[in-house]
Amino acid sequence: MPMKKKVRKKAAPKLAVVGAEKDDGPSGWSRAMWVFLGYMLVGPFFAGLAVAAALIVGPLIGMQAWLPDPLPEPGPAAIAAYVWAAVPSALAAIIVLPRVIKHGRFSWIEAAAAGVVGFGSVSVFTGVPARELLAGLSFVAGIVSILVQQAMEAGGIIKKAE
Repeated sequence: MPMKKKVRKKAAPKLAVVGAEKDDGPSGWSRAMWVFLGYMLVGPFFAGLAVAAALIVGPLIGMQAWLPDPLPEPGPAAIAAYVWAAVPSALAAIIVLPRVIKHGRFSWIEAAAAGVVGFGSVSVFTGVPARELLAGLSFVAGIVSILVQQAMEAGGIIKKAE
């Protein structure tokens, strides 16, 4: 009677997850999810805060030429900025997501570029009432995006700069 040969089952190969690091930290994909959510919530908050600050402090420091006439109420204007900034924030998040997935972080200059591109593209397609302020508003969008990046870095959502 011939003996049956034992057949060993091969272990399934381990799949490498794109963006997974060697440490036990969160993967690039989970960081990317939190970065997107952070941009969608924190970005519009900072944009509304910037509008409210400009409307409150602007007349005190001589920025009347840059502000609309008549001056709107800060509260409703800040809420309108919060709502409008959701789409540019989403676009800025999409721009930095590949870097987050691969490296677990993105730099402040990448954040600024993403904010300017996100704001610029959405404002071109939807229209900005004051076209002469487009460059200044794009700069503010870049600053807001840098603030979002710094908040995520401080909160541990993305890795700190090396």
